[in-house]
Amino acid sequence: MKKLFVCMMLLTGTLAAQAYDYPYLTFQISDGTTKTVSVESLVITFNNGQMVATSGTDSQTISLSQLSKMFFSVSSDATAISEVTTESDAIEVFSISGHSLGRYTSSSEAKNALKSGVYIFKSKNNSAKIAIK
Repeated sequence: MKKLFVCMMLLTGTLAAQAYDYPYLTFQISDGTTKTVSVESLVITFNNGQMVATSGTDSQTISLSQLSKMFFSVSSDATAISEVTTESDAIEVFSISGHSLGRYTSSSEAKNALKSGVYIFKSKNNSAKIAIK
């Protein structure tokens, strides 16, 4: 466990030296999903096999046994395709190229209004790539 902790700290220190060009740190989980936090005011702590990355009001907790890799990225939606879990927040939809396609009252309303394709859904607390079939 100590070796893992030391390796993670060295990796974090090495990556921190490159962080000034990249606004997000992305964690890839062994199931292929990703979690992203802003590097601004980023604090990473380790406790009982868990890594907690906190940046402002955003926080991600990841089991070290499930962490596949972590990397800096220029986008908060690096490679994940996942569902927006909130139905109560307004959703702003963007094309993959970054063009705004409008606002919707929920992700369900947006999915019903859009044709097949891949979109970026952004709510107050969450951003995700969504594939609509």
